[in-house]
Amino acid sequence: MRRTCMTAVLFTFLTFCSMAFGADLPWEMKLPFKEATIHYELKGSQQGSETLYVKEYGKLRAKHHKASSTIMGRTTASDTLELIDPDWVTTYNLTQKTGEKFTNPNKLYLAEYSKFNSEEKMNFEKNAKEYGASMMGNFGGSVKQSSAKILGYDCDVATMGGMSTVYIMHGSGIPLRSEVAVMGMANTVNATQVDTSSAVPGSAFTPPVGITATVNQEMETMMAGNIQRTMQTLKRPDGVEAMKKSNPMLPAGVMPSSGDDENNPMDKEEQQQMMKNMQEAMKRMQQMKPRQ
Repeated sequence: MRRTCMTAVLFTFLTFCSMAFGADLPWEMKLPFKEATIHYELKGSQQGSETLYVKEYGKLRAKHHKASSTIMGRTTASDTLELIDPDWVTTYNLTQKTGEKFTNPNKLYLAEYSKFNSEEKMNFEKNAKEYGASMMGNFGGSVKQSSAKILGYDCDVATMGGMSTVYIMHGSGIPLRSEVAVMGMANTVNATQVDTSSAVPGSAFTPPVGITATVNQEMETMMAGNIQRTMQTLKRPDGVEAMKKSNPMLPAGVMPSSGDDENNPMDKEEQQQMMKNMQEAMKRMQQMKPRQ
């Protein structure tokens, strides 16, 4: 429950950060290529590989991750598959034979946005960008465009609060290298191959046989309520001020404390999961197209 909620908060938080650095609404954004296969090598406290498959300009994504992690001298293996489509975000743990999913937050945002009149849409877009920029400012983010080259691609170099550096394929929002250090753990994810010409296999998006992803209804209700309240607040002319006062979605949701409370601290596996979520947060926040 805690890990899935952390991931859901991460997705909803990044929605507003994306609007701070781009002109498009998050649910309208698409990549500059229709499909691609990108291979990554993982080094540091987590060693292994990832393959990201993209189809339909980013509407469909499948990330295959296989690695071993070492925390405080303890080594654990991870083998996961994350599938994203317009309706669901689904994660399978292939080692434990479990699966969890939650509604794609963009679907919920779009449903609320479609209810707004023209004035409310204008208020929301203006307020969401301002609020997202405010949250990003809390992390001390910066971007230097086309300042590096990886695998023949010009890359923007993004840094975030001294915790990470990400090299992003210019004009695509795709990270080719990320260096993240959080809670004494350091990870590097480096692209070794980018293939935009070969067809992406349909099997990459096939759920694993014998594993059923379950929906946590409690988490679904919580996320839907938070999104609805946030959207209703940001459609108002004073939406940013109201959001800052209520703070329904703090940046701390991306970087939680060492446990839910002092009587329920995170175990080592959960610390590694938080590190992974944090790394994803940094990569996604820094994938946002900067203002020209």
